Amino acid sequence: MRLAFFGPVPPLRGGIAQHSARLVAALRARGHDVEVLSWAAQYPAVLYPGRQHDPNALPFAGTRFTMRWWDPVTWWRAGRLARHADAILVTWVIPPQAVPYRIIRAGSGNRPVIGVVHEPLPHEPTGRDRFLARRFLPKLAGALSHARSVTDEVTRLAGPIPVATIAHPPNLPVQRTPLPPGPPWRLLFLGHLRPYKGLDVALGALRRLIADGHDVRLDVAGNPWRPPEEWRERAEALGVAEHVHFRFGYVPDEEIDELLATHHLLVAPYTQAAQSGVIPLALAAGRPVVATDVGGLPEAVQDGVDGVITPANDPAAFASGVARALADLPRLAEGAAHSATSWDDVAAAVEQLVRQQR
Repeated sequence: MRLAFFGPVPPLRGGIAQHSARLVAALRARGHDVEVLSWAAQYPAVLYPGRQHDPNALPFAGTRFTMRWWDPVTWWRAGRLARHADAILVTWVIPPQAVPYRIIRAGSGNRPVIGVVHEPLPHEPTGRDRFLARRFLPKLAGALSHARSVTDEVTRLAGPIPVATIAHPPNLPVQRTPLPPGPPWRLLFLGHLRPYKGLDVALGALRRLIADGHDVRLDVAGNPWRPPEEWRERAEALGVAEHVHFRFGYVPDEEIDELLATHHLLVAPYTQAAQSGVIPLALAAGRPVVATDVGGLPEAVQDGVDGVITPANDPAAFASGVARALADLPRLAEGAAHSATSWDDVAAAVEQLVRQQR
C-alpha cells in the first residue's frame, strides 16, 4: 500500500515522535511505501516548554519536514503530496490538530484517514477541545489506540468507527538487565514533569516511606513544565530533599537503557492518564512499575504480576504500593516484560484498518 504519515518523528523530541518512528519503520518492514510529512515547527512555545528538537538526533529517514503550526499553506501543500496515497495516517495528540488535519485531508482529495490516537482529549478539556474533537474524529475511517479507555473515549466522540486496540510496545529498544544491588532502593520518575504526572504524590509517598524506615531514593528525570525551583522547594518542605535527585531536562534516547538499569522500580503516580510510553520501557527492561488506577495504566501494569496498582491522588496508598513492590521485587521483576506485543503487531492492526477502506 501507499501510505502518507503525518506526525512528529525525530529529531522532534518526545515519546510521540519515538512512537511514530517505530510504527512507520514497522509498516515499511511489512512492504508498504510510507511517505512521512512532519513538522518543521510543531507547537508554539506556550504548549511545549524548552527545545522541541533534539540536536543529537538524526532526522528520520525519508521525512519531509515542511509543516509549520502557524502556516496553513504548508498544511495544504503537505496534503497535496498525499493525494495518490491509499490512506493517510495522522497522530492525534491535542484537539487543535483538527484544524491542520482537516486542511491536509482536503488537500489530499479527501483520502481515507486513520487516526493514531494517543489522547482523545486533554486532561482538562475545554468546550473548544470537545468541539474540535467532535468535528474531526467522526471523519476518521478508523483509529488505533493502545488502551480500552482510549477506545471508549474515541467511540464517545467519533461514533461507530472501527477502532483497533492493541497494547503499547516499547518506543525504544531497551535491554533487560538484572536488578542492581540494594538497599538503598532506587525509584525512578521518568518523563515530562507535567502536573498530571503526579510528582507531588511521589514526593509525599517518599516522605511516608522514609518515616516507615525504608531506605529509598527517588530520581526524577525529565523536562519540567514548571520552574524547577518549585520542585526543590517542595522536596525541602516535605523534608525529603536529601533523598531526591532532580535531573531536569530532556533525557536523550541513548541514556534510557542505563537509567533503567540502575533503578529498582519505575513510579507512575499519575492523577490522570490515557496511557504511558515509559511503562512499556520499564517492563521491557525488567523493572516493575508502581502506577495508579487511572486511564489505561491498569491495562499496562498487571497488579501483583509485574507491578502494583494503587488509588490515584493518595500518597499514603502509593507509599504502601511501593513498599509492597519492594517486598516482592525479584518476583515482580521476573514478571516484567510480559507483553508479547511487537511493533509488527501494531503495524498489522493499522494495515487491517486501511484494507477495510479499500
